[in-house]
Amino acid sequence: MHPKVKIFITIFCYISAVAGLVTAVMDASQKPADTTSAVVAGVLGVAFLLGGLALTRKPRY
Repeated sequence: MHPKVKIFITIFCYISAVAGLVTAVMDASQKPADTTSAVVAGVLGVAFLLGGLALTRKPRY
């Protein structure tokens, strides 16, 4: 993969992770709480965070 594309995808994953986690907290803190939407946003946020971390790690040889 081209390094610039990898950097772009990594940044996209981190921004999506932050947006997903913030959305999850906002949905959970509403009165009444929108639990389903909060769980879905939280799971997507964590998935994007793990994707960003996987792209950031150095390869092991």
